[in-house]
Amino acid sequence: MISLPPIRLIKVLIVLLLRCKLQLALPQLELQPEPQVELDVMSCPVSCVCQYAPFNELPIARWVNHMTSEEGADSYTEYLMPNHIKLATCLLQEQGETQALLNALPIDLQALILLHTGSSASQLTVNTSSLHPLTQLSTLEVRGTGSTMLIIDEPLELLQHANFEQVILQASDRLQRPTHSKLPSDDYEYKPPSELDGINEATPRYKLQFETDTAIEIVSYEQHVELLKQSRMPSFCGWGQLEVLRIHNCQLSELHWQMFDGLTQLHHLSLERNNIAELQPFAFTGALHLRSLSLAHNAIGRLYYLGLAGLLELETLNLADNRLELLSELSFPPLPRLEKADLRQNPIMYIYPGTFWVMNNTRELHLGTESVALELRTYNNYGQFDSLQKLRLLSISNVTTPSLEQGVFKGLHSLEQLNLSGSIESVQLDAFSGMQQLRELDLSHCGIAELSMDALLGVKRLEQLNLAHNNLRHVPSGLLDDQQQVEMVQLQGNQLSTLPTSFFRLPRLRVARLNQNPWQCSCDMANWLPRLTNAVRGPSVERCVHDINGEPALCRHVFSYELDKNLVPRCANYNGRSVYYVLRRQLYCDAPLILAGSTRGLPHWRKLQLKMQQQQQQRGNNKGSNSKKRQRKHKARLAQRNRLSLLRRQQQQEQMQQELDASLPQSNDIMEMSNEI
Repeated sequence: MISLPPIRLIKVLIVLLLRCKLQLALPQLELQPEPQVELDVMSCPVSCVCQYAPFNELPIARWVNHMTSEEGADSYTEYLMPNHIKLATCLLQEQGETQALLNALPIDLQALILLHTGSSASQLTVNTSSLHPLTQLSTLEVRGTGSTMLIIDEPLELLQHANFEQVILQASDRLQRPTHSKLPSDDYEYKPPSELDGINEATPRYKLQFETDTAIEIVSYEQHVELLKQSRMPSFCGWGQLEVLRIHNCQLSELHWQMFDGLTQLHHLSLERNNIAELQPFAFTGALHLRSLSLAHNAIGRLYYLGLAGLLELETLNLADNRLELLSELSFPPLPRLEKADLRQNPIMYIYPGTFWVMNNTRELHLGTESVALELRTYNNYGQFDSLQKLRLLSISNVTTPSLEQGVFKGLHSLEQLNLSGSIESVQLDAFSGMQQLRELDLSHCGIAELSMDALLGVKRLEQLNLAHNNLRHVPSGLLDDQQQVEMVQLQGNQLSTLPTSFFRLPRLRVARLNQNPWQCSCDMANWLPRLTNAVRGPSVERCVHDINGEPALCRHVFSYELDKNLVPRCANYNGRSVYYVLRRQLYCDAPLILAGSTRGLPHWRKLQLKMQQQQQQRGNNKGSNSKKRQRKHKARLAQRNRLSLLRRQQQQEQMQQELDASLPQSNDIMEMSNEI
C-alpha cells in the first residue's frame, strides 16, 4: 500500500472536488456508476490528479451528448465509447509553475483539464507549443477566471476535442496563417429571390430594407494578413483532427472566415456568451462539415444569409437569446439538412414569407420571447411557415393576432405538435386545416374567448388538446366530432358553465380537466365521470411482449393514470361544492336507464355503481310502502273514532228520552182528574 504525504493528499482531494463541481455545471445526463479510479501517483505532478476514466464521462463528451440527445438517432455513438482514457486534472496557480507542471505530465496522456484557480486579477499564460510533447493528447479543456490567456503559437494537429471557458484566446505573431489566393465569395452562387434581377411574380413583395453600409476600403490580401497579425485574432488553422470546439465566455466578439479555416473534421462548434454582435460573411466556410452550431447568448442583431453560408451539412442551429427583430428570405442561406432551429428569447416581431424556403428538412422550430409579441398573419395568401413540409414540432411563445385564421400555418402537412401562447382573441373556421398528422395542440394561456365549431375540422388524429387558462364561456357543440382519437382534453381555468352532452362520449377519452370553472350544476351533468375529470396522467411505462426465451420481442410505452381529488370540478350555484356531491346528495338526478338486467361484461366500477343505485331505489320503495301503511292506519283510526262518537250520541239521546217519560203522569191518573172535574 502506497502512502501519500498529507499535503499531496489534500491537493488530490481538492482537485477531485473541483472536478465534480465543474461537471455538475454542464448539462446533466443520466450518469452511470463511476468506475474505480486508478491513481498514477508515480509519474503525475503534485498539483495534478491522474486517473483512468471513461471518455463519455468527460464534460466535453457529456455536452455533445446533451446537444444531440433529442434527435433520437445514434448518429453520435462515437462519443459514447466505453473504453477508458488516461486523464489528468491540474490546478494552475502561479505563472512560474505552469511550464514545469506541463513538462512533468506523462507523455502518454490522452485528456488534460487545466483549471486556473487564482483570482481574476492574477494573470496566467499557457502556450499551445508547451503541449506538443503530449503526442497522444486528444482532449484539452482550459478553464480560467477571465484573465487566463491561451496563446496559439503552434497548432495542435492531433487534438480532437477542445473546450475553453473564460479564457482569452490570442494568436502569436509567429503563427503561420494560410495563404489563400481568393475569398470564399468567389465560389458562392446562391442569392435570395429578392436580390435576383428578374423577380418572379410568385415571389411575395413587401417592404424590407437594411441600412446601407459605409464605403469599405479594399485592401490587398497581404495587407489583410498583416492586419490579422496585428489584431492577434486567434486562428485554429492546422488543427486538422479537431471534431468538437467549445468556446464559452472568452470575449471572442469578432469572427472571421480564416479563424476556422481548414477544420474539415469539425462537427460541433459552440460560441456562446462571447458578445458577438454580427456574423461576418462566410464566417464558417472553413468548417463545411459542421453538424451543430450554437451562437446562443450573444448580441446578434441582424442575420444576413452570407453569415451562415456554406453550412450544407448543418443539422442543429441554436440562436437563442440574441437581439434579432425580424426574419425574412435574406436571413438564412440554403440549409438542406437542418433539423432543429432554436430562435427563442429573440425580440422577433415579424416573420416575412419566404423565410424558411431554404430549410425544407427542418423537423423542430422554436420561437418567441416574453418581452416582444410575434405577429401571426398571412401575406397575400402566403403563410409565414411555407415550405416547412417536414416540420413536426412548432413552438411559439407570446404570439399576437386578433383572429387565428386559415392560412397562417399553411403547408405544415407533417406537423405533429403545435404549442402557442400569447394573445389570440378567436380561432376561426379551418384554422388548422391540412394538419392531418397533428397529435398535440396546446393553445393554453392565449386569452381565447371565441372558438369556432369547425376550428378542428380535418384534424382527425388529435390525441391531446389543451385549451386551459383562456376566456372560453362555452364549448361549441360538435367541436370534437372528428376527434375520435383524443385522449386528453384540458379546459381548466376558463369561464365555462356547461358542456355539450356529447363531450363524454369520446371513445378514447382518459383525462378531462374541468376544474377552475364556474359550473352551473344540473341533471344534465349526470353522465360526468370522476375517473375522467379527476385523473392525472403520469409517466410512461414500457410494456413488452416476451418470446419463449423471456426476451422482449415487442415493446411500447403506455401512460399511467392516477386520481387526484383536488382536481374535481365544483358548482358555482351550490357554494363551490363538488359536482358529484351535488348530483348525488342535492339534485337526486334519476339513475341512467339500464335496458338489460344483467351486468355481465361491465367493468367492476360500473357494477358497484349499479348496485348502489339499486340499493338506493330499494330504500326509496321501502320508504314509500311504509308511508302508505301509515296513511291507511290513520284513516282507520279516524273511522273508528267517528263510530264511537256516533254511538255515544245515540246513547245520550235514549237516556234523555227515558228521563223525560219518567217525569210525565200516567194516563189513569189523568182520567180520574177529569171525572172529578
